[in-house]
Parts: sequence; C-alpha cells; structure tokens
Amino acid sequence: MGQKRVITVEDILNIAFDEIRPGCKKGVMQEDASSQTGVIRVQPGSGVPTHLHSRVHDLFIGVRGELEIRYEGPHGNGLFMLKPGAFCSVPPGVRHEVSNPSMTDEAFFLLVHASYEGFDNVPAPFRTTENALSFSPRT
Repeated sequence: MGQKRVITVEDILNIAFDEIRPGCKKGVMQEDASSQTGVIRVQPGSGVPTHLHSRVHDLFIGVRGELEIRYEGPHGNGLFMLKPGAFCSVPPGVRHEVSNPSMTDEAFFLLVHASYEGFDNVPAPFRTTENALSFSPRT
C-alpha cells in the first residue's frame, strides 16, 4: 500500500460547504475507506434529524457555538451540550440527532465517520427520548 498524502486546511470554517438539508451544510476535508472528516455548519434552530449508523462511529468535536446532541442507545439516553473544544463519540446502533438551539448564532462542529467504508445513515425515531427537532422522524 502506497503512502497517503498529507491533507492540510488552514481554516476549517472557510471551506466549500454543500447543503445536506435546509439549515445544514457540510464541507468534506478528507475521505477514504477508513474515515471521512468534515465540518457541519448548522443555522439557528436547525440540525441533523434523528438517525443511526449500523457500522460507523460518529466522532463530534465542537468548533463554534453550542449544539445539543440527543442520543438513545442500549446503555442509556442523554443530552450532551457540544461546546467549542468538547468531544462526543456515538457508537454504531445509537440513535442520535444534533440541533442548534440558538435563535441567532450559527454553530459548527467537526465530524469524523470511522470507518467510512460501509457508511449508512438510517432514519430512526427515538423510542423514549423526546425529539428536539420538529423534522426528526416520529414513532
């Protein structure tokens, strides 16, 4: 296997973003079979609807603003406030959603999907946890 190239980004908030849903944009900085690294930009009141991954870990690092990560899994349910510098790892099979509760400020987070080979995104409503997002799937 050959040497992979070094990837550098001087300002992760100033990259090309593509809309993934209304109020959410994603900029991918690196992608191969082992992982995908991107930045998600979330407008006030928007977010990523409830879903799960069957084979992929989601690794979140707060960059700017505050985001709520709601999760529901076999080892418990919860709400984590992702602030700049904070970290959250959501393993495969855990239902989760991300929302920006601010009414005025956009928020950014770094997201690593590991591994990226076999990536899936399965819409999956929470079973017991209350959704923060009106557009998340309902049971």
